Amino acid sequence: MDNFGIVMQRLFQYLSLIICLVCSSMLSAQENVTTLGIQVKPMVPSQYFGTGTENFDMGLLKVNFEPNFGLNFGMVVRRGFTKNWSFESGICIVQRNYTMRFDHPNLLKDQDMKFRYICYEIPMQAMVFVKLTDRVFMNASAGFSADLYPSNVESSSYLFEDTLRFDFYQKTYKRRWIQLALLANYGFEWRTPDKGYFYLGASYHRPFQSIGTTRVIFELNSVPMRDQVSLGGNYLTADFRYFFHEKPERRKKKGS
Repeated sequence: MDNFGIVMQRLFQYLSLIICLVCSSMLSAQENVTTLGIQVKPMVPSQYFGTGTENFDMGLLKVNFEPNFGLNFGMVVRRGFTKNWSFESGICIVQRNYTMRFDHPNLLKDQDMKFRYICYEIPMQAMVFVKLTDRVFMNASAGFSADLYPSNVESSSYLFEDTLRFDFYQKTYKRRWIQLALLANYGFEWRTPDKGYFYLGASYHRPFQSIGTTRVIFELNSVPMRDQVSLGGNYLTADFRYFFHEKPERRKKKGS
């Protein structure tokens, strides 16, 4: 990744902290409100944020390892603790999609093989709000995610060209079944009087370690070539959320 990409990555990660320090006098959240929401987060490959194509060579064979558009989908629970701060958690299913492209002198054209890698996430984020109008709020959040990887994945394919047989195989091994990742988020929210909240934003997810290792095997007439590549697991998303309308909870009086 180039220097510009690293700078952009750091800026996005610490955006919520900057807003908190600069705009603390303007903060506004819904105190003592717990609300349930649903979210859909398409995953966007980006070379600047370390989620782009990776290339490696296996002698005459060149392999492009390309992340495709994926999807993060699930539910989120928000709890407003004070007028300044809220906390979010929930559970999501994450589908990472990849394309491996094989380039070899004996192939008439490049051969593609697609596979997907499933993960479950439990995010934990502190969120701060800036009131722009009576109904529109800007927010930023930062926190961590517990990422659960249930299984390894493997796929294979083959191709005949004249007297040549090509075999393609990959197996992706999880690094461990649970890992921690850093989360950062920035967006805007429209709060209706009685129809809930509508949210549009972006998130960045960065695991502290690689999430797995993909072993690649290429065979030409049963003669194998082997290599492996580590999966970084970073991703950038466009966030769409809807929170159901809830009224503030009444505090119990002492002695009641």
